[in-house]
Amino acid sequence: MALIHARQSLPERSVQEELSDVTGVRFDFEDFVKFEMKINLDARRDKNQTGEVCRYFILGRCRLGDKCPNRHATGKSVVCKHWLRGLCKKGDDCEFLHEYNLKKMPECWFFTKYGECTNSECQYLHIDPNSKVKDCPWYNRGFCKHGPKCRNKHVRKPLCQCYITGFCPKGPDCPFGHPKYELQETMEPGKVWKPLDEVVCFHCGEKGHFANKCPKRQPGFNRLAGQQQKPFAAFAIQTFESGR
Repeated sequence: MALIHARQSLPERSVQEELSDVTGVRFDFEDFVKFEMKINLDARRDKNQTGEVCRYFILGRCRLGDKCPNRHATGKSVVCKHWLRGLCKKGDDCEFLHEYNLKKMPECWFFTKYGECTNSECQYLHIDPNSKVKDCPWYNRGFCKHGPKCRNKHVRKPLCQCYITGFCPKGPDCPFGHPKYELQETMEPGKVWKPLDEVVCFHCGEKGHFANKCPKRQPGFNRLAGQQQKPFAAFAIQTFESGR
């Protein structure tokens, strides 16, 4: 009973007083968390600056900006592909990460080039090419002269009545279309797109379509990572026999 009374008589300490005893404590990994992982260690940190790295921001194509739920890491945000093979000569001066992190791996060259990857254990990022295509600013205004041949996306949405009248409370989260009447002054430079009649499918060797849209596409090949794939050896034998 005396013990209980003694505990109750102890003065209560606020949270600030409790934390004041450890203000001088600093961990060795804090610099890595702050500068490499770009995570704000402040208790009042913005929730949008923590969590998974935005893969679209790594490619420079995130349209959500500050409203993106994932982290927009600057600086060393992608793993060095030369370091993965033990061939990087820059050491600490390298502008890419020298650590094995699956969330920060560079894009798979084969998936980016051909639209498919035959390696079932590929550790590189497989990003859907359609997600990289930007919305057509002319189509969003109401008309695009290129029509179906336009290299940008034509997304048809019913117009938002709230936006037309002057204000939409849902903003960019609105499922309806918000037409843009002002065009960008300068369009960002992009890669040169070949006409579809000049594209050669690496599956069948015919022109007019990409490999991921090939009508002779064999079952077992995947478009996105995580699906079952055909072994590379079987694919190589089939390709060799079909070419004879």
